[in-house]
Amino acid sequence: MPREVNSTQSYADKLVKLVPTEIVGAYMVLSGMIGVSPASSSKPTDMSSALIIVVSIILLALTPLYLLRISRVKNVIQIVVTTLSFAIWVYTLGGPFVVAGIYYPIIASIVLVLWQMIVPMIVPPQEG
Repeated sequence: MPREVNSTQSYADKLVKLVPTEIVGAYMVLSGMIGVSPASSSKPTDMSSALIIVVSIILLALTPLYLLRISRVKNVIQIVVTTLSFAIWVYTLGGPFVVAGIYYPIIASIVLVLWQMIVPMIVPPQEG
C-alpha cells in the first residue's frame, strides 16, 4: 500500500498513513531492549538514559528519510506531520521524556488522541 495521502482516501486510510508504524515499531523494540519505561519502578542507568535519547534522535531523523526514499512520499506537509506524529508517539511511550523528567502520562494520552483525530484533516491530499 503506497503511503502517499490522496484525495480518494477515507479519513481512516489517511490516519493510518500519517502514523509512521515501521518507525514506531522499531522504537518500541529498541526501547524494550534498553529498558526505559514509565512503568519501570527502577531509575534508568546512565547508559540506558543515553541510549534511549540517541535511539529516539536517530529514529526521528530517519522518519522523513524513510518516507522520502522507501515510501516515496512527495507531500512535504505529510512528511512533516508524520515526523511530528513519531515524536508524539515517543512522548506517549515515555522514553527520553521519562529520562528528562518531563513525562506526564495524562498529558501524553490527551495529546496523542487529539493529534490522531486532527491530523487527517490537516494534511492536504497529493494530486496526481
